[in-house]
Amino acid sequence: MYLPVIMLIRRIIGAILVIVGILGLLLPIMPGWPLLIPGIALLGSKDPLIRYLHMIVLRVLKFVKSRKTPWIRNVGERAYEAYRRTRDVVGPAILRFEHTLERWLNYTPKRPPEI
Repeated sequence: MYLPVIMLIRRIIGAILVIVGILGLLLPIMPGWPLLIPGIALLGSKDPLIRYLHMIVLRVLKFVKSRKTPWIRNVGERAYEAYRRTRDVVGPAILRFEHTLERWLNYTPKRPPEI
């Protein structure tokens, strides 16, 4: 019973951090990245909410990148490259944070049996 309660609390806190982090990206009052990284790590990289948000961001960036108007296309290309570089830097940090959380909680995820 202890582990499901921890996982529920982890999921709730992660969702709150992701929502506040997205608001922080949109609003100039507070930075969003310091909240997004722990929020994504708490939810886990395989969480459906995170995967859905990632797909939306990619589709919007690819849509803007494919426009015929040159300045919109240039902005889309730069934004897509910036997103890709940021993901390359932030992705390993999120995975390290996930492993640290698993170690702190003494939680070992289910792994497929080795053949």
